[in-house]
Amino acid sequence: MPAGPFPHSGQEGEEPDSSRPSPADRNEPEPGSRDPADDRDSGEALFAADTGESEDPDAPQGPPQGLFLCLPAGPADLSGFANGTATAPIAPGPLLAGVASAVAGSDGDGLAKVSEDCLFSVLAAGRRMSSWGTWLELAAMQQLALRHPATQDRTSRQKRAAGIPETPANDQPAAKEKPAAKEKPAAAGAAAAGTGSGPAAPAADGRIEFSEFISDEVACELRLTWMAAEDRMSYACDLAGRLPVTFAALGAGLIDPVHAKIISEQTHFLSAADAAKADPLLAAAAQKKTYAELRAAAAKLVLTLDPESAERRKQARRKNDAHVRPFREESGNAGMIARELPSDEVLASWQHVEQRARELRAAGVPGSLRELRIRAYLDLLQERDSRLVAGTVPGQDPGQGHGPADDDGPRDGPGGNGGSGPRPHSPAGTSPDGRARPAAKDPGPCLAALVNITVPLATALGQSGTPGEAAGFGLLDAGTARDLIAAAGRSPHTRWCVTVLHPDGTAAAHGCAPGRHPPPPGPEPPGPEPPGTADLDTTCGTSGGPDQRRPPGTGARDYLLSLGVRLALIARGGCDHRHAETGYQPSRKLQHLIRTRSTRCTAPGCGRPAARCDLDHTLAWDKGGITCECGISPLCRHHHRCKQAQGWQLTQPEPGVLQWRTPHGRTFTTTPTVYAA
Repeated sequence: MPAGPFPHSGQEGEEPDSSRPSPADRNEPEPGSRDPADDRDSGEALFAADTGESEDPDAPQGPPQGLFLCLPAGPADLSGFANGTATAPIAPGPLLAGVASAVAGSDGDGLAKVSEDCLFSVLAAGRRMSSWGTWLELAAMQQLALRHPATQDRTSRQKRAAGIPETPANDQPAAKEKPAAKEKPAAAGAAAAGTGSGPAAPAADGRIEFSEFISDEVACELRLTWMAAEDRMSYACDLAGRLPVTFAALGAGLIDPVHAKIISEQTHFLSAADAAKADPLLAAAAQKKTYAELRAAAAKLVLTLDPESAERRKQARRKNDAHVRPFREESGNAGMIARELPSDEVLASWQHVEQRARELRAAGVPGSLRELRIRAYLDLLQERDSRLVAGTVPGQDPGQGHGPADDDGPRDGPGGNGGSGPRPHSPAGTSPDGRARPAAKDPGPCLAALVNITVPLATALGQSGTPGEAAGFGLLDAGTARDLIAAAGRSPHTRWCVTVLHPDGTAAAHGCAPGRHPPPPGPEPPGPEPPGTADLDTTCGTSGGPDQRRPPGTGARDYLLSLGVRLALIARGGCDHRHAETGYQPSRKLQHLIRTRSTRCTAPGCGRPAARCDLDHTLAWDKGGITCECGISPLCRHHHRCKQAQGWQLTQPEPGVLQWRTPHGRTFTTTPTVYAA
């Protein structure tokens, strides 16, 4: 810094005028000189050359002007920061934050006026600060976990969920543990008992088991689901407790949060002793490797330290993480995923899909092999046969009649056909020699509306593009909503309900249509018979018949009248208890009103569909709670238990408005569902 960084006193010892900022070494600028704030942003001013020369050659020369910072004590080469020649990067913290903020300015305009060398320094500084921010969050989570130990039952459940044996060490004999480590199980047991005598102590494997519902408070604070918050806290405890060198490198900004995550995941199934060996090696490697390179290096090191950990990992993931589920793609389409399945089962199933796809091509079904795999996959899951629609012979040798090979898959090998593998039996309706019955019109998929499909009537009629929604799946564009309605109309198990909305999108009234009904007519005028009524699979019943004819007219009024729905008002604001009941279990009608008002669990951040939630008395039934719209709300089983945990309070000041008060006194409010319509 230039000499005289502070303003000198006024004449005869008077204090300088503080009504405006003072330059670095005098009270007022020289006549004709410019204040750097007039035409420089903070970034330009910080790294302007302090030569004492004004940018205006005609301006009088005077002491240097610029932006001067009061920085915390510590080594810093600011000139090296500007051009990338610093001997060591500035550690994340207030000094780095101050420098980066001064360069960028409050709105980032300073970045447009610094050199590209400086921009590289700034982006590296941002990455280091990001690492430090992640470290700070995880360190706070670990402290919360330490102060809220788990009960013994909770500890056992956590270990089972993670696939960790409940022995002192996974694969290290107790005799090899250090003396201090031998005492840890006893300390952990005392803490896990929830006696409140002190913070939780890590178990012999280095892990900390924490209270079940402390993660719910974290979830409310950070707007996470409780499961995401629990996973995050577990990760914080594992990283800080089992991998302290990696954790320190994260806090120092030497490695990226993704590097730390990779190290934690790869070493998860190592014993505490082996994790301690891997920790410094991987923390050092992470400072020089990309994500992929680090993952490969970590996997190799883990297998070197403990070859048996691979089998433990595979079995634990198969036991706890295997699942099949549908999901909504970002495009609005859908997907289905199966995870952590046995390798031999998956390869055999894939071969079956591949074989059926080639049979579809041999049957004359149009499409590339990739497209035919999709149709084969869906056919097999729904027990239908698109070869019958094509009117060909299912028993035909799949090796005959094939066209040219596609470029998107080999014919042989685990994913190919090769003429081997099981062949599907001829479906019902074929002759003994394998010839198919005459081709039938494909009626489309059949969907029993056990999934709660909520669709604005105007959308169903093709008069609006307003989206619908399927509980547990997500938003539906107008076309997809109509497709689902048509699929639901093919099932004899589907029942129809009507919900009327307030202008703000919340539910105003609800009613259920008795018996079976067809779906709303589409945008095209209906023909003499609804499309898709011929040759339907008996699994879904027949959509023809007197009770399945389309209602007269295509307007919303005619369709609603045909349903015979009697609407019941949903309480809002106050409650007159018109739907109150004397029993503990709400009736079907009251259940519908409550689940229509709140379509998901009413805990903050929880997305569990109300159809899969408990209908819980906000004030316990045995303490005077009433079975009414103002006294019941949907809660998933986890949040039902959370509400009953010590320190939690739940009130419902008006129907559908739930106020959650955490043990630490923070309050969070949830309100009725706002529908997309």
